Parts: sequence; structure tokens; C-alpha cells
Amino acid sequence: MMNTHTVGTAGRLAILSRAELERLDAAALEVLAEVGVSIPSVKARAALAAQGAAVDGARVRLQPELVRRLVALAPPRMTLGARAAAPLVTGERSLMTADGCCVEIFDLESGEKRGTTANDVATISRVVDAMPEIDFCWPAVSAQDRPADMRGLHELYLAIANTGKHVQTVTVVEPELAEVAVEMARAVAGGDERLRAEPPISALLGTVTPLGNDAGTLEAGLVFAAAGVPIGFVTMPMGGSTTPITMAGSLAVGIAEALSAVCVIQATFPGAPVFICFIPSVMDLKTGDFTGGAPEDTIMAAAVGDVGQFYGLPTECGVNSSGAKLPSWQSALDDTTTTYLSLACGVDLLTGVGMVSGGRIFSYEEMALAVDALTQARTIAHGIDLTNVGGSAGGAASPAAGPSLIDDQPHRYWSAGGRQTALDRAHERVAQLAAEHRPPALDSALDAELRRLAGID
Repeated sequence: MMNTHTVGTAGRLAILSRAELERLDAAALEVLAEVGVSIPSVKARAALAAQGAAVDGARVRLQPELVRRLVALAPPRMTLGARAAAPLVTGERSLMTADGCCVEIFDLESGEKRGTTANDVATISRVVDAMPEIDFCWPAVSAQDRPADMRGLHELYLAIANTGKHVQTVTVVEPELAEVAVEMARAVAGGDERLRAEPPISALLGTVTPLGNDAGTLEAGLVFAAAGVPIGFVTMPMGGSTTPITMAGSLAVGIAEALSAVCVIQATFPGAPVFICFIPSVMDLKTGDFTGGAPEDTIMAAAVGDVGQFYGLPTECGVNSSGAKLPSWQSALDDTTTTYLSLACGVDLLTGVGMVSGGRIFSYEEMALAVDALTQARTIAHGIDLTNVGGSAGGAASPAAGPSLIDDQPHRYWSAGGRQTALDRAHERVAQLAAEHRPPALDSALDAELRRLAGID
């Protein structure tokens, strides 16, 4: 079953035509067959070899028919369960989350930039829990005050404890830690059967561009897949640096990487839920740095919606994460263009609210502004309901949203009321949520077990 995203009464927006997707597919399959990919995991290589892949040391070559057969085993939809919320199903609408893992944050009280801590992970997760616009939770910043070798598990615990929504970890990337994360998910779900049916966590793992992988990351993916935890593989091609500078070249490399990772999982655990994620960029030719918010980034990321449709895979991409150093006109422009385009293209999972400076710094105010942009984009994409042309109320429900930050009162009232800006209103909203919102309570026995598993004293 293919995705059913629509824009109003029309079909979803397509960036790439069928003929263009076929050209990219042919290029990616040629790369996989002739150049191959690096698979440093012995277990992953063995699984691919058993399916007919050619193995030469760490290099693995996959013929087109093998790629087609393995990718076809992946389910086209995923169910994302939650500790204390209704499960989500991909393919029906675009789902939004925060992003991770910033190592700096603008302090909510002082406004000063500082390093991130475990307390920040918890507070942001509570705010995510309180915002109806945000569908699931990423640990948005790094708990730098926790031991580096256990940090990913601490962040996972802090997110689970502070939201009832689905949690997607992005920092559990070693098989030993993945085993513990699965035990934590099993404890939350209440057993293996519920874990597979409605997994309360998912995991995003990364390829190594160009055409590489990390052994530990692949084996962590296998651990998650064995338990039925949905996993995604993110490819981050940087045009002019790790991939050809053309967008077509970057997409071809990214598709090859994503498909190879899907093949690893399906060769080992056929039918395991898996999705693909694109966070492409173009190198700043003056500095060699990542930009964030470039038009090329925006359109390549949204194109994963087309790629997912072509291969029958769920998709994720990055939005927001502006290159702006503060919430501003620039970040608003990036929020609007990236969010609306990816939503209109039917990307299943959108990540990114709260980031500025190219994804390096977290801002609560930017978080509130970004979800307001999301609400506007969702309303536009909702279209016009023509089922009741006679004037009676009805039709599909509007997307969930909190109070709007838009001020449409006459100027004289705004001026008399203190000339409050959108940034002021954004700060008020997140500050109130951070101070007052309480997520669904975590059972004390479950809390103790999760803390024990995560190694939290």
C-alpha cells in the first residue's frame, strides 16, 4: 500500500517525475553494482553474502535484482506506539518532531548561549509533550553532563520520562547500548508482543557518506530490527565535499547509501520496519562548512517523499535548522519553505523544530515560532473542504494546534498593550509550558527499572 498523503483535494506535490526517479534509480543501482558500499560489520556482510551479494573485504556489491528483492520486503508503513498516547501510523499525514542533538542552547531564563545538559533534555521533552503540533519526541539536545559512554541511554530515559509521546532516539548507535534500549522499550510496552505491535521508541542511525557505514551503527540497527523497533537510516550527502556538487549526484549517492542499509536489515530480518531519511546539504565553497537552509538543501530533502513513493518506503527529512544565528526573518523564511515543501511532498516524518545556526544551537523561542509555521503550512495543505457546498459544517478535522503567535489586533491596541513582538509571545508560551506542564506520570516501578537499565543512579 502506498502512502495516501494529499494536499487538500489534490494529490501530494511531486518534485521528481517518474522518468527522473528512474534515472536516479538507475544511477544508484549502478553505483551499488559496480562501485559497491563499505559494510564493515561482519554480521551484516554475511547476511548480504547469503542473499547473493559479492563480498570483497569490507566492500559489498549488490546487483539490481538483489536490491529490488530485498527492498521489496520492507513494509510501506510503520506504527509508532507511545508510553501514554495514541499510536501513530505513517502514510496518512506528515508527523513533526524536534531535532537533535545540539550541544548549545539559548537559556530560557537568561537568553545567554551555553552548553546543554540533561536537565535541558528533560525540559524540552516536557515542552514537546505539551505542544499538540509536535507529534513525537527526539531528545533535542545533548546531555553533556552525563557520562559519554552512557549518554544516549540517559537521553532516551529523560525523553521517555518527560513525554507520553513516541520517542525516537538518535544517539543510541552501538549494539550493546541498543540491547539496553530495546529492554527499556520492552519495559515501557509491557512485553514483546506489544513492543512489536506498537513500539514506543524508534531509532535513527546514520550512514557514512560517501558510500560507507559504521560497523557499530549497522549492528545496532540489527539489534533494533530483531526486536521490531522501527529504524531509519539517514544519509547526509554534502554536495562539493562528500558527493558531486550537483543535486543529481548527491541524490544518487544518498539513494545508494539508503538502499544498501535497507538491504542489510531486510537480508537479516525480512519484513522489519525501516525508513529512509535525507538530510542533504551543499558545501559553502568559501569556507567548506555546512550551510543550513540553502534552497538546494530544502528541495533535495523534500525529494525523499518522491524517493519513498518510488521504493515503497516510509520517509523522514530535516526541516527548519536555519543558518540564522537567532530566531529572525531568516529562520522564519527557512521554517516556512522547508516545512511546507516537505509536508506538501508527503514526507512521513519531519524533524527540526527549535534549531538555529545550521542545527548547532537550540532555541525555545524558535521552537514555538516553527510550530506556528507548521500550523499555517498544515492548514494550507488541508485545502478546501468541498464535501458540504450547501453550507453545513463538517468535513475532516483541522490539524491539532496550540494558541497562535500571530497578532492581528489593530495597531492602536497593539501599541497600547506594550508593542509585544512575536518573539515575546513565543517566549511566553514556551516559558509557561516549561514551568507548568506535567507529562503523564511514569509508574514508580517502571521508572526504577528504566533508570536501572540506563545506568542512572
